[in-house]
Amino acid sequence: MQTIRHEQAMLSLPFGLGYTIDITETLTALAAAGLTARVEAFDRLRFDDGRTALLATPDPTTTVTDGDGGEGRVDDVILLPGGSEGGVLSLVRRYPDLVVVNGKRGRVWGDGRQLSGTSMQREATPGWRSVFAIARSIVMHGGGTHAIADRIGIPFDEVRAAMPALGAHVFHTPIGWEARDRPALVDWALAAYPGYGGIRTCWRRDTTIDQQADQLIGLGGVMSDRWAAQQSGVLVPPDRLTAFFAEHPDMAALGYEPASADDATVKVVIPQDTTVLTGAEGCCTDDVITAHVLYEDSWVAANTNAVNGLRQLLHFRSDLAHDLRWHPSSS
Repeated sequence: MQTIRHEQAMLSLPFGLGYTIDITETLTALAAAGLTARVEAFDRLRFDDGRTALLATPDPTTTVTDGDGGEGRVDDVILLPGGSEGGVLSLVRRYPDLVVVNGKRGRVWGDGRQLSGTSMQREATPGWRSVFAIARSIVMHGGGTHAIADRIGIPFDEVRAAMPALGAHVFHTPIGWEARDRPALVDWALAAYPGYGGIRTCWRRDTTIDQQADQLIGLGGVMSDRWAAQQSGVLVPPDRLTAFFAEHPDMAALGYEPASADDATVKVVIPQDTTVLTGAEGCCTDDVITAHVLYEDSWVAANTNAVNGLRQLLHFRSDLAHDLRWHPSSS
């Protein structure tokens, strides 16, 4: 075993000792970023500049130390391809020494920034995010182009330019835009939303989730995740909280300490999609975004049930709002 560990020239082990891992794409992505590396051991690379890298999926709150007896030297860490990129921006911002690679998509992060490859947010460009913000507004409020622009905080010209992308989902009426099929537009917005993007950090504090939510709402945050779903009447354990802010609050000054994603009581997100911050419209939650947050983690049965509950609630609210717009006297 020791011979294998120190002399293996490829990242693979004989049958029975582990999995075979092809890191060709990882090495190619690193070379494109100017970080040429070679395989030094079964789990280790060495860069041309002399640094070593232990291949792992790290817990961002722990320190990875050299296992070869080095005097407390800390290795760089590379995330293997294929994992979620949801926490990458948070990791590289908090740990500038970290090198993160997604070989499958040719993306490399290091020194606190993206070094190579197309941005991880390319599938969710501002133009497409505008389309989904417009869809969310129309299905719940209807209204003209100027009213939609004012509601979601996007310039009028951008709203007008994005409208054709909604195609047959919407049509124009004497009182503004309406959804041709409201439940279908709700479902489309939930299923096709490309994500809010941005930067996420994880924090923990030994008080109740309700107390933490109240404090963060007082600072102007928009709440999401299971806590927000329960506030809307969906039966789900309110044991997770995601808070969206335009600017990151000083969490340490509020009594929080950094935590791993699994141990965190609050995840703070500075979204690239700024319409998340306007969609709550004077409330502390946005049910469409909350459904998306839960849908991203829908392998948990409780989350799947919560998404379905929010979806039914949004169907009901969109129908009710439509009736009130067109038949106000009947209310």
